[in-house]
Amino acid sequence: MSMAGMLAPTFLAQTVAAAPSSLAGGKKALVVVQMTGGNDGLNTLVPYADGAYYKARPTLGLKDDGIIKLNDQLALHASLKDFKTMYDNGQMAIVAGAGYPNPNYSHFRSMEIWQSANPDSAARDGWLGRYLNAASSAGDPNALTKLGMTIGNTGQGGGAPLAFSTEKTVVLSFGGINNFQFRGDPSVKGDKEAQLAAARKIYNIAAQNSTAEYIRKTALDALNASDSLAKISTEYKPAVTYPKTPFADRLQQIAQILNSDYGTRVFYVATDGSYDTHFNQAITQSRLHQTLAEGLNAFYQDLQAHGLAEAVLTMTFSEFGRRVAENGSKGTDHGSAEPMFILGGKNALKPGIYGKQPSLTELDNGNMKVQVDFRAVYGTVLKNWLGADPTPVVGSGFPALDFVK
Repeated sequence: MSMAGMLAPTFLAQTVAAAPSSLAGGKKALVVVQMTGGNDGLNTLVPYADGAYYKARPTLGLKDDGIIKLNDQLALHASLKDFKTMYDNGQMAIVAGAGYPNPNYSHFRSMEIWQSANPDSAARDGWLGRYLNAASSAGDPNALTKLGMTIGNTGQGGGAPLAFSTEKTVVLSFGGINNFQFRGDPSVKGDKEAQLAAARKIYNIAAQNSTAEYIRKTALDALNASDSLAKISTEYKPAVTYPKTPFADRLQQIAQILNSDYGTRVFYVATDGSYDTHFNQAITQSRLHQTLAEGLNAFYQDLQAHGLAEAVLTMTFSEFGRRVAENGSKGTDHGSAEPMFILGGKNALKPGIYGKQPSLTELDNGNMKVQVDFRAVYGTVLKNWLGADPTPVVGSGFPALDFVK
């Protein structure tokens, strides 16, 4: 549920000691990164040794100066050089050929499938929402939980993503922490703290019906959350200089919250711009990849300096990959099978490439065949990282991968 219109903190790092982290005592956090638009997996995890790749992509095929080799078969796009550094440091696993059976090539429906983890029927709720329902210890279905948080516009049409949606779970969702702060009315007497106290007093009054009670509790929780998040800015100093991009700024805000005792365990954030590269793909994808890799590398350097890297796992996804052959506009059209990146501390991850790079000659109507069901990746994260039973969330029959130590 989005609270962006109600509240809005100045979230600037201060030169003071770090706060006690809510990840102490073996607790773990998950960051889900949405690469919106349908990222071209073939020019992300590049099968540079396969002649069929260059035959299908006479213009877009990446050659020596456009790739960074991982082994004698696969390479990363050159703009992902910070990912290569993390890979070499044991901080990254790559799942090749991820997707789901009978792929859908609609942005809306495919994103819905990835966020609900349900390819077979219309989405009713999201996979992270189902997890949080089981994990929440609040006991109040109407209360605003601290366990999940969305920063930035990640929903289709704005607002919170379907991934967090359930009938019971409400999570904080806002465009940025700078836009989530109580703002007093300048025409009303009293300073902001006095007005905040007055507003909290109003929302403490019991409501007369269930709908009003839901609104009352949600508003009160939002007020309390705004107050708590605003105070976190005095307890955090970034250990690195983050890139000057909105995506990196959102990651820095996540690092601030993780470095506090606020209690959020699952974060959801989207990259900047769109990977829907139907034309002139080379420039757009290069820019987006650089933003992605530089932002996440800085994020993990910051977490490492604060002693948190081993407790935070990050997973990327896009709603689909692209077709094998380039189109006539120096771009690619909607396709299937994509790589997923898993990032974490070197003592938390088993680095390497999991799954299997799809064949470029045995195609399904011009598209690569999916090698790993993405629900196996979700299930691995749920069971081996978060310690949750994956079956109620993603269903059964998806063998765990081995990327979590």
